[in-house]
Amino acid sequence: MRRRAGESFLVGDAVEIEVLEVCRARVKLGIVAPDSVLIQRKETQITRDENITAARSVRQQSISSLLNKVAFPPVGAPVKNLTDAAIIDNEMQSVPRRKNTRTVFEPPRYESVKG
Repeated sequence: MRRRAGESFLVGDAVEIEVLEVCRARVKLGIVAPDSVLIQRKETQITRDENITAARSVRQQSISSLLNKVAFPPVGAPVKNLTDAAIIDNEMQSVPRRKNTRTVFEPPRYESVKG
């Protein structure tokens, strides 16, 4: 299938993919889909799967042992270095994520100009 900038195609009834821009070896896509459809780059999914596989290969006892050696900063303490930031980031993994706030892209409406 070939598409030019400004053209789109449908995946099923609910997903529309539009070619927004073509520049050299890059293509910018716009995706309109319901919130129930997960949209992510393939390399992100591959990295996630590899991380899960690696995490499962570590024994739970080893993780517990390492966590006991780490001094956690008090809640509300300022982040002073990257180690503190990593600990806070790990704690944030348990925080529920916000609902997808994507909006449907609507092209601008122009009034016709009469000469």
